[in-house]
Amino acid sequence: MNAAKLAKYSLVPVARVRIVGREFEIYKEDLERVKLKKCIYAFLIGGKVYRVGSSKAPLKDRLRNYELHITHALKDEKSPTPRQEAEKWKKILPAGRSGVIYARQGTRVTTPIAEFPAYMDEESLMIEELFNDGDLSPNQILNRNKHR
Repeated sequence: MNAAKLAKYSLVPVARVRIVGREFEIYKEDLERVKLKKCIYAFLIGGKVYRVGSSKAPLKDRLRNYELHITHALKDEKSPTPRQEAEKWKKILPAGRSGVIYARQGTRVTTPIAEFPAYMDEESLMIEELFNDGDLSPNQILNRNKHR
């Protein structure tokens, strides 16, 4: 999965990411879009997508959690992010390299029963594609599971 595929899926750049020392830093560039709720997002680094996710809460809150959790793991502090995952982030974001976070509002679907946000289904489909497209080996992908 690459930038062209993200554009095809209507995701747009909203933030930049890098590691400085042992700090995982995210710079929010689209201050309106990072307020999105029930959205999908992807981390594009070196022309490839390494992680796909969704957020029920405002995206800016989810991105802040990435900063805190991965930074703690990089510093060998207690964190929900496993140390091995932090090491993968460090490998794909060496000094001087940055990535772009793309996002968009999740699609709303109307059925005879109700209208509902399909962002989690969209995330699941993107994760499946990420694992099946062959751009990365499964151990390079930063999603912990093939399914949400």
